Amino acid sequence: MLFSVLMSHYNNARFLDAAIKSALDQSYPNWEIILVDDGSTDEFEDVISSFKNDKRIKVYRNGTNMGCAYSKRKCVEKSTGDIAGFLDPDDMLHPDAIKIMIDAHIQKASCSLIHSTHYVCDEALAIIRIAEYPKALPENTPYLLLNDGSIHHFATFKKSCYDKTVGISLINKFDKAVDQDLYYLLEETGSIYFVNELLYYYRIHQGGISTYQNTALAQLAHYDIIEKACIRRINKLKTSNEADAGYWIKKYKTRYHKMHLFNSYCQKKWVSFITGLITYPFNGGLKNIVSYLKKIPKEGTSLLKKSFAHS
Repeated sequence: MLFSVLMSHYNNARFLDAAIKSALDQSYPNWEIILVDDGSTDEFEDVISSFKNDKRIKVYRNGTNMGCAYSKRKCVEKSTGDIAGFLDPDDMLHPDAIKIMIDAHIQKASCSLIHSTHYVCDEALAIIRIAEYPKALPENTPYLLLNDGSIHHFATFKKSCYDKTVGISLINKFDKAVDQDLYYLLEETGSIYFVNELLYYYRIHQGGISTYQNTALAQLAHYDIIEKACIRRINKLKTSNEADAGYWIKKYKTRYHKMHLFNSYCQKKWVSFITGLITYPFNGGLKNIVSYLKKIPKEGTSLLKKSFAHS
């Protein structure tokens, strides 16, 4: 069974050598690297030249900078593996990461997406802590309704399941939260399983696409992706013969309106925000509002800052 290590690269050459070598050091031998460079202006060519004789490493170059969504979609399209997973060029894999994931996918044939937990590291890849957010999803609770980071690196998926989706969206206003778009798509084609193993080293540094100054834009992009995923699922459920279709339509409608409310506020679209605030209770949000108001006396301004932190 072939595993495709997917790498979308843009100006991360200083970390790229270590990332590629972490794939070379895998205990599972049957893999390929699909590396898409998105118009880098750093030392990418110098770094990649040292691997030019390894036929397992397949390099593609965008003619110009096309963005993360375009490059990650291209990674998947160019891959030939049965199972795939993204390795960011500034991160590293545990030596047994691919083997453990291959075994899990064989055992969990109905799963479209299998993910693990990871180490959070500093710029030098020194371990800071074990990530506390990756975990198994609660029973009968779609990831789309959680928005809590439960699914994270190392996330792997069956290519056959991805091929049933519309693919990673190229319409991404801030070109961020692309991985979340992928996870929501895959959830629509199979179940999700969590492997409680530390299989990935996640590097925090100033140039990270979803870290430091990029966090606010990543959250805005995520709001937009959630809205689109809700609409996609609602439309599918409307033509479904499932007995509980009505129940899930209501759930996704409430989720959509909540995210639209936050999105409007953070982008200072005040007319849309006020309209959403008025209509939200009538779109399944009344319980959420009551619950929120009950928390304010205890949590105070910290709750408001947490809810609207990216305004």
